[in-house]
Amino acid sequence: MPDAEAEGLMEEETIIRRFREGSLDAFEWLVRKYRTPAVRFAYHLTGDYHTAEDLAQDCFAYLLVYPEKYDYRAAFQTYLFTILRNKSIDVMRRNARQRRMLETGGGDSPWYPGRQGKNAADGRPELSGAIHNGTADDPAQLAVIREEDLEWRRRLLLLKPEYCQAVYLVDVGQMSYAQAAAVMGRNNVSFKVLLHRARKKLRQIYEKEEWDCNVNRTGANIY
Repeated sequence: MPDAEAEGLMEEETIIRRFREGSLDAFEWLVRKYRTPAVRFAYHLTGDYHTAEDLAQDCFAYLLVYPEKYDYRAAFQTYLFTILRNKSIDVMRRNARQRRMLETGGGDSPWYPGRQGKNAADGRPELSGAIHNGTADDPAQLAVIREEDLEWRRRLLLLKPEYCQAVYLVDVGQMSYAQAAAVMGRNNVSFKVLLHRARKKLRQIYEKEEWDCNVNRTGANIY
């Protein structure tokens, strides 16, 4: 391991220890490092940038209130993404219920309620500017979130949610199999099987689209 990388890991370990001891400076360092990956992951799960920002803020609020719950059994990013995935699932389930209410005339809630009524009086801890700093209107930040190849993302979203998450964590998030498995609440063997099936399905989607494109281009008729 290069000396610089080793020093970086040692620095983060020191910061995490200080964070667990209640250091606000250490907490803000972690926010600066992990906020963008957290928003990207939540955006990938929910498909909505504002909801992703809110979910990331909620996760960091939870960490600020309960720093002692991080017990070092997983890497910090793995722990953060596990919380974020659970919160994202809760939001998507709530949205699904509200869509059903809309379809049956039983309510008037928006598809993404997480953005409604979010202010200092909503019961969440008031966090530093390192978390909530108006990036929704920042073109540079939006570009970071949307820099993924749109065609690749479109194909990825054709997968089942668990397939989509597995591919994203490893191939985009650059997590190890063990870290991604922990985020998804699976053992290593189960996760590797899931990822293999997800990649196989994604390859089939590519191949089918290429076949359809060739058929359309040549005007061939398939009987």
